[in-house]
Amino acid sequence: MRKHLLALAMAVASFGLVAQGGTANAFLLGDRSPNVTAGQIIAGGGMTAAYFALTCNSNFSNCARFGSARSLKWYSLTTVGCFALSPIIGGALVSYNERRELKSSEVFMMIGDCVVPIVGGLLMKAAFDANPQWDAGTGRPTR
Repeated sequence: MRKHLLALAMAVASFGLVAQGGTANAFLLGDRSPNVTAGQIIAGGGMTAAYFALTCNSNFSNCARFGSARSLKWYSLTTVGCFALSPIIGGALVSYNERRELKSSEVFMMIGDCVVPIVGGLLMKAAFDANPQWDAGTGRPTR
């Protein structure tokens, strides 16, 4: 049952991004590189699956309440794991496919999305849009 729910959730998430990928101004793909978004989905999906695997029993009928110590402990640890993994995966994909480094704004949007999905990234994007000098000198091509 868990495998089916996880597969369904990942299919819905990827279908939404693929369906919007053909438009000129896709919701999640308009702000950042598709490689950055792919790194985010891989890291975020893995950490979400790890959180539910650690806080719920085998058939998801009895999950820990979000405010409980057990749930908050695993939320904190999987969030830190997302902080570490998403820039690594996104940076590797951007470096390999686009031959450049990650921009600071892309890293901070990934970190914001680890804490609060979608909203955290939008807040970080707004901060970098208001202060473009924060991104100066990044995104250089690699040799």
